[in-house]
Amino acid sequence: MKKFASYLIPSLVATVLMSMYAMIDGIFIGQKIGDAGLAAINIVWPITAFLQSIGSALGLSAGILIQKKLAIEEYRKASQIKLTVILLGIGLAIFFGLIFYFIRVPLLHALGTTDASFSYALAYLKMILIGGIFQILGMMLIPLMKNSGKVKLAAAASLASMATNLILDYIMIYVLNMELMGAALASVLAQVVGAMVCLIAYFKELKGINFTKEMLLDIFRTSLAPFILAYSYSIVIMITNIACTHFGGDEAVAAYTLLSYIAYILMSVSCAVGDSIQPLFSYQEARKEFKENRKMLKLCMGISLGMVLIFDVLLVILRRQLGYLYNLSDTAYSYYVSGLYYYLAGGIFLSLLKVISSYLYAIDSKLFANILVLVEPFVVVPLVLTIFSVSIQLTGIWLSYLIGQVILLAIAGTLLYLQEKKHFKMQLV
Repeated sequence: MKKFASYLIPSLVATVLMSMYAMIDGIFIGQKIGDAGLAAINIVWPITAFLQSIGSALGLSAGILIQKKLAIEEYRKASQIKLTVILLGIGLAIFFGLIFYFIRVPLLHALGTTDASFSYALAYLKMILIGGIFQILGMMLIPLMKNSGKVKLAAAASLASMATNLILDYIMIYVLNMELMGAALASVLAQVVGAMVCLIAYFKELKGINFTKEMLLDIFRTSLAPFILAYSYSIVIMITNIACTHFGGDEAVAAYTLLSYIAYILMSVSCAVGDSIQPLFSYQEARKEFKENRKMLKLCMGISLGMVLIFDVLLVILRRQLGYLYNLSDTAYSYYVSGLYYYLAGGIFLSLLKVISSYLYAIDSKLFANILVLVEPFVVVPLVLTIFSVSIQLTGIWLSYLIGQVILLAIAGTLLYLQEKKHFKMQLV
């Protein structure tokens, strides 16, 4: 239990703090610009999240591969993974940053910008792409640090990043009057601070590179599921933004911006519980300690559910203050209130779903993990969003989130049952 807590608590703090980046930007932009600025941030978010998800997936992938190599005493290969994955992340940041830059105008139109929000979104996107390397490194180094036993330092790096973002947001947006470009620059510089804190502490562990085909394929295969897991909600945001633009314009997108922040916080709490214990899940799976993993899974699910319920209560109490904090217009505020309880209820189902997803990924159940993460953005969300938004428009968009989480948890429970049957048969052999 002590080892469990040593992984969980710092990881939970670090992940929740990292999830608050966009929320901080939203507060300042809402106060300074209003609905159009909030809409612009949410429309650009899927692009920002794409880069951050690459970093997060590479970091989690490297952590699991390192644990597997350590379990079979391949210490040299375990050490080589660390620098290899960092260099790979830098290369991917440059590659995707250039692609997004060259298609930035049609991309933003496709994502749902209006005439009022386009210029804000374009300014924000340009700065995010300039700092793309640190978007990836900032998210990658946190799980790598935790995997090396430096969980408290990883939490400190996250706290330093958030404090930097908070201070620079005020300076860039209010003092220098840089609006959304300033918000993006503050986010990038905050990631730089977090990355530097991690790199300074992690530098001595970066020994050797292994760019063999086998190593790269291992990293790619292991990082695919966590990338989709990390990015799946951003695909949901992308689809929902387009629907909100159609049914309610910038006011609806602004309301959804706050609702998506709330959902993201709840998801981050749930993911933090599962992700923080992934190295232990992986290690015990490699040693065929299935009973210990089942106990740990139940404990993680209980903790995740309890944490989300606490957040739900707080968000109900603070619902009016949040609307004022983000300076929503009267129309946007009414949209936000009408959707809030659907999102809070959906978070209850989400709390169990994300822990199961992390568990399946950590024990290398690739088929089940990939099914679970792919079905949400590409099957369940488009289907329920289409059905309910067409029939009851904006209220249908909010309701579709809750229905989607119920369906996804049912799928996750079925996959978990099938996985446990596999474990039971392995124990009989």
